[in-house]
Amino acid sequence: MKLLTRIFIPLLMMSIITQSYGQESYKQIKKDLKSLGPSAYIQKCFDGAKDLSVQKKYDDAIELLDKAYDKGKEISTATAGVIVLNKVELIYDFMPRTDRYGKEVVNTLKLIGKNNPNEELLNDLVEVNSKIQASYSASINKQIQSINSIYLKDIIDIRQDRREENLKAQIKEFNDQSNSRAYAEYEKLKKEREALQKMHTRLNETINRTERKLNSHANIINQMTKEKAKKEAILQYNMRIIDSLNFLSQLDSLALLNNEYLIAEQSNKLSLQQSELLLKESELELKNSQRNLYLVLSLLGLLSAGCLALFFWNAKRTNKELELKNQQIEEEKERSEELLLNILPKFVAQELKESSRVETRLINQCTVLFTDFINFSSISKTLSPHELIAALDECFRAFDEIISKFQIEKIKTIGDAYMCAGGVPVPNDTHAIDAVNAAKEMVKFLDKWNAKREKKNLVRFDARIGIHTGPIIAGVVGMKKFAYDIWGDTVNVAARLESTSEASKINISSSTYELIKEQYSCTSRGDVKVKNMKNIEMYFVDKKLKTA
Repeated sequence: MKLLTRIFIPLLMMSIITQSYGQESYKQIKKDLKSLGPSAYIQKCFDGAKDLSVQKKYDDAIELLDKAYDKGKEISTATAGVIVLNKVELIYDFMPRTDRYGKEVVNTLKLIGKNNPNEELLNDLVEVNSKIQASYSASINKQIQSINSIYLKDIIDIRQDRREENLKAQIKEFNDQSNSRAYAEYEKLKKEREALQKMHTRLNETINRTERKLNSHANIINQMTKEKAKKEAILQYNMRIIDSLNFLSQLDSLALLNNEYLIAEQSNKLSLQQSELLLKESELELKNSQRNLYLVLSLLGLLSAGCLALFFWNAKRTNKELELKNQQIEEEKERSEELLLNILPKFVAQELKESSRVETRLINQCTVLFTDFINFSSISKTLSPHELIAALDECFRAFDEIISKFQIEKIKTIGDAYMCAGGVPVPNDTHAIDAVNAAKEMVKFLDKWNAKREKKNLVRFDARIGIHTGPIIAGVVGMKKFAYDIWGDTVNVAARLESTSEASKINISSSTYELIKEQYSCTSRGDVKVKNMKNIEMYFVDKKLKTA
């Protein structure tokens, strides 16, 4: 179906891909046709016919197909024939298989014969007829088969005409070749005739010369005696023998020339055969060279493909290894950062990574919190080292979680003492209340934890808590085993407040009290004597005020 594919199928495929069956009316389609060119006009007719067929408006669809046929005739008879063929397929595919539309199919098939169909179109027609036959009533199918028989006969006639034309062309070519050979033979015979004519002329001249000599000798003989005549006859006889020998010599020369001509002709044929043989050998060598070239190119292509595949495989493997190493580096980096953040505050760790050192800073106001367990030395004697460390670890882990809730930085643990600070390393305005809130959570945790231990007949861990607010110096010192630490009198005072506190009590200084008194009720302890320091005004934190 080459002609169908070349002329009309692209238009139908474009239509099938782009169309969406809507409910476009026949009047609207006719209105749109007025502004379209021939190709678009035909495409619009077929699209509209399909759309109307889906809407079961078959008569309107057939009228659109007739318009497409009329427009196709304006372009060419071949286009009209293709349109007719596609009209048959559309009626078969989209319309009922009744006699009404079967007759339309028959009438449409008859139109093809009026458009001088070529062999390709007739082949397409026979193929379509084979598909649609036996789809309608017996009478319609009989008409379709009759039309199919006519077009099959036309195909046979076209093929017969083509064979006759090919035969005539072959005969003409043969005659042309025969004429060339006859002309060559004619030239050859002409040359031989000229040679024979020249030889005939020379023979006539020889005969005339001989007759003249005989006549002269006859006159002489008439005047001779008998003895002289006898001698002259012998002489003439010898002369004739000589002439005969000359004639035979000339005939031999002619035969020799003919043989030389035949030899030359054979030599030419032999040279021609040798030339043809050399040409065939050259062609064979050329084919071998081409085959070797193709073989080399194929091997090079395979080698190149193998190299590319190996390159891509190596690159892929390298990329995987690189990704794995990068992932491992990232994981190690994350672990290192987590470890660094576990040792140092985030702000300080960032500064250490950027400048390889941490600048020591003065913080004008922060709140330092100390805790310490009462009678820890006695407790340690009653517990095994493993039990003692496990209990301390459980407490300090809980303290770590508590201070994380209130933005308090853990500084260090010294034996059973736990030290942390609010407003460090980044200052804030809530450090005092944050520290007290954390201390309350610590007391609450210890009460519950000790209650559980008492049920198991385990020793209690009662803690004292001291809190003081004031200025400190913070930073990292040394080159190995970095540790963030704070120094100053504020740290010492906080430690003294812890040592003068009581079990499950939160002992604060007056500076801390001034910052939390609006939120917590406190009990004044007055000025309390502190070792190696002047008296310090202290308060026990009671409970949170509701008004706060």
